[in-house]
Amino acid sequence: MRRGSMFVALCAMLALFAPAVAEAKSYQGDGVRMKHRAVTSRKHKGGGTATGCLTSEARSLLGRIRSRFGNVQVISTCRPGARIATTGRRSKHATGQAVDFRVPGRKAEVVRWLIANHRSGGTMTYRDMDHIHVDVGSRFVALNRPSGKRG
Repeated sequence: MRRGSMFVALCAMLALFAPAVAEAKSYQGDGVRMKHRAVTSRKHKGGGTATGCLTSEARSLLGRIRSRFGNVQVISTCRPGARIATTGRRSKHATGQAVDFRVPGRKAEVVRWLIANHRSGGTMTYRDMDHIHVDVGSRFVALNRPSGKRG
């Protein structure tokens, strides 16, 4: 078995046997605004929560999530120049291929569904943030990882 396939299988087993791991941070209600700093950019011009900047694949993925879970709160979409805080590499948000979102009260359920159904991109949660990151491209699952946020 290839190393990448073993990682995906291990993550899937982890999600099945320890669903609490997917709960990176419990929701504190719709009125709480969490800072999003896992991916940084010196300038966020043109960034935000608009979906028109997303690639057709990313918009389609968001549509599937919305049709399945309804109340999706988009946190972040396109951020030109965005870099991954922990590596400095270009973020998928920079090219309209990623969405950060919340589904209040259903985070673990959404993560389990994404692991089972989202095969054309990544799914990620952070231990110190309450949103879910999804992107299109290479398949990966990273649950409860550090955000790179300086605390």
